[in-house]
Amino acid sequence: MDQEKLLAEMHMKHLEMLQAVISRMASNSSSAKTYCMSISSALIALSAAIKDANVLYFSIPMIMIFSLLDGYYLRLERAFRDQYNSARRRKKNEEPDFEISPSWTAGSGRLSGVLSWSVWIFYLPVILTFLAVARILG
Repeated sequence: MDQEKLLAEMHMKHLEMLQAVISRMASNSSSAKTYCMSISSALIALSAAIKDANVLYFSIPMIMIFSLLDGYYLRLERAFRDQYNSARRRKKNEEPDFEISPSWTAGSGRLSGVLSWSVWIFYLPVILTFLAVARILG
């Protein structure tokens, strides 16, 4: 009985470690959005202050880099979530392997995170705002 209890506890610790990694990936994704918004606001203010639209045009690749970074963290989060689900389905009387690595499946292609709606619903309006303000500044 003690062996079963120990294995169940080990299984829960493994799931907790995986959940911590998933939380870190979600936090990193959120941080990318926060940094992008802060820098974008500063660039719009700078562009308006110096009345130069080129600042905004040359800053659009920066927004795209943030979207790639955000998509990368989203893809990693999904891969770790997949590993969490497979570890969760294991029998509790089996010894866990304590593997902490992304579980790449068929649905997690290289661009799956970047092409996600949660990435583009944030970054596309930022790019469109840059273009609109640049057009207003002339």
